Amino acid sequence: MTRRIRGAVAATIMMAAAFTAPSATAAVAAPGCEPWQVSTVVSGLGLPLENLAFDKRGGLLVSKTLFAGNGSVERVTPGGAVSTLEKVYGPGALTVRGNELYINTGHNTPDGVLGLKTGTIDIHDLDTGVRRTWATNLTMPDGGTVLPDGDAVISTLIGPKRGLWLVRKENPSAPERYGPDLLGPNGMVVSNDGRTLYVANTGGPDFQIAAIDLANPSAPAKKIRLQAPWPLNIIDDLTLGPDGRLYTAGEHGIVYRVDPDSGATCAIATGVHLGSSVRFGAGPGWDPESLYSTGFDGTIRRLVPPRGGN
Repeated sequence: MTRRIRGAVAATIMMAAAFTAPSATAAVAAPGCEPWQVSTVVSGLGLPLENLAFDKRGGLLVSKTLFAGNGSVERVTPGGAVSTLEKVYGPGALTVRGNELYINTGHNTPDGVLGLKTGTIDIHDLDTGVRRTWATNLTMPDGGTVLPDGDAVISTLIGPKRGLWLVRKENPSAPERYGPDLLGPNGMVVSNDGRTLYVANTGGPDFQIAAIDLANPSAPAKKIRLQAPWPLNIIDDLTLGPDGRLYTAGEHGIVYRVDPDSGATCAIATGVHLGSSVRFGAGPGWDPESLYSTGFDGTIRRLVPPRGGN
């Protein structure tokens, strides 16, 4: 999410919180909705942390965007040691596929506002450390993922190029418009069965998640609205658990679990301040049953489910 939109959303949330906090609290205590325990893994990483992924070899990777588009991908060990993996211009979404890390670059507000095609998808080889540019001519690529067939989809949150874009592996420098017109497309994830693309619709008060049929992306998307008061249901990113349910991150500090079929919503945690992304642990030292969250406050947090399941 851009700094400008981030500030506007945060201000709106603070004003609304005084009126809607009781509803959010009630959601946490709803029957069958147990709160998860939240702890800090590491803090003070700088502002803001945009996205995360696991390299499955003991590292948690985070994208950090600094002023003027400068930024980096940082690697965090389970013990909290931090090292720089890559210096990157405007890093956005991170996706690990096999031994490769896909990095969205050019996630910079002025580029989005002006519609500049300065964005790329770079690939970092996790075995050799070699980085190459795979896709070009992208505008402020924010969220993104690699589809089962090897193509990729990225989101542009603002500006004349706002929307979803398909990056075909056969011609990765000629992005094509993709799927429905969303008010504020952001983070995304492919369903566990590989049939559906779930996209966070950050700017839409009507619904927060679009479910796109990958076999027919031009068909109307299923709309999933979080059962929480606006703007406390605004989300930035989302992931899927092994249970097939969606887990979300948002700047309001609430992490929701959402049943993609029924839309049933559970606020599993609060106090996850300025949340930008969530992923389940993967690889040595990272608990696969726990969620890990990045925040625009420069903090990585761990969310542990209640004993006996979630």
